[in-house]
Amino acid sequence: MMRMETDFSCGVIPVLWDGSTRRYLLVQHHAGHWAFPKGHPDAGETPLDAARRELAEETGIKRVDLIERPAFEERYVFRKRSGKVVTKDVVYYVGRVELAVTVSVQEKEIADFAWGDASATAERMTFAEGRALLAEVERFLDDGGGAAVGL
Repeated sequence: MMRMETDFSCGVIPVLWDGSTRRYLLVQHHAGHWAFPKGHPDAGETPLDAARRELAEETGIKRVDLIERPAFEERYVFRKRSGKVVTKDVVYYVGRVELAVTVSVQEKEIADFAWGDASATAERMTFAEGRALLAEVERFLDDGGGAAVGL
């Protein structure tokens, strides 16, 4: 029988708005895949606090205006090198970052980063679940859901 385990992470979908185009930040993990910044919560940490901390750790971005509700959820299944199958749940918060933001990646976890509009971001993303998440966020923002933070 195959061993199953579960995993939970929290992240931010960083959005830069220049008045005409939304650009999204992706990070490339050393394993090669491109995704939004995310990570595991520390003991006693709320998902929102964990998402904010992980964004700062992985990208150096400390100033972000987060939309607390709705949180966007992603679920996928993957196999570890050990053979264990993992069901991963990730909760993401949309966050507006400043135009003059500087990204400095956490070198031990992140190999690279890239900004792109929705189309370029979807093309760069490694997994279909991430592309579906981006499409959901785009619909939310297109419908005015980001007005509170200027998106």
